[in-house]
Amino acid sequence: MNRSVAIAVGIGIVIILSVIIYQVNETIWKKTSVEEYYEKGGKVSSVIYPDNPQILGPLQINKDKYLLGEHVYVILRNLQPGDKGMVEFLTPAGVEYMIWKFDGSKQDFMKKYFKPQLLKGKNLCDRADLVGEWRVGFKGFDEAQIKFEILDEALPNQEWQFEDCNVAYEIDPTKIETEIKIGEPLKP
Repeated sequence: MNRSVAIAVGIGIVIILSVIIYQVNETIWKKTSVEEYYEKGGKVSSVIYPDNPQILGPLQINKDKYLLGEHVYVILRNLQPGDKGMVEFLTPAGVEYMIWKFDGSKQDFMKKYFKPQLLKGKNLCDRADLVGEWRVGFKGFDEAQIKFEILDEALPNQEWQFEDCNVAYEIDPTKIETEIKIGEPLKP
């Protein structure tokens, strides 16, 4: 009798462990390679990394790894009326890629997204300038930063965006002195 109970308990434990292992294996996210994407004609579940929020106080970035050509989503939430400053985005080489100003007295929630790209105006003309560990933090507080990585692999059909360096235009609407009319070319 004891022996049959021990066998039944052992079989039950094996079945339970098998079910748990199967469920864990099926729910683990698997990244498909770009090569496999092309081999299967684009019929794959995903070639990007899953969300893995990176958080620093009210600042949040949706992932820790990106492919070239992917958008980086950034959120500022729960800002207090006294919160005012700038969020600074630095490339792996420490080049200031972008500044995002915020003022908690005007908005307590802000969101933004951008796609790291080659920019002639910032002397970022090689895809290697974008690849690596980026740092994001509040300007003036260098000791606290969020980090994310851009891998040297482009989203499928986005490779062409990282071949040539484009001219970056920054338009300041407060400095436009002439009236812009629809349908007419811009005057220098």
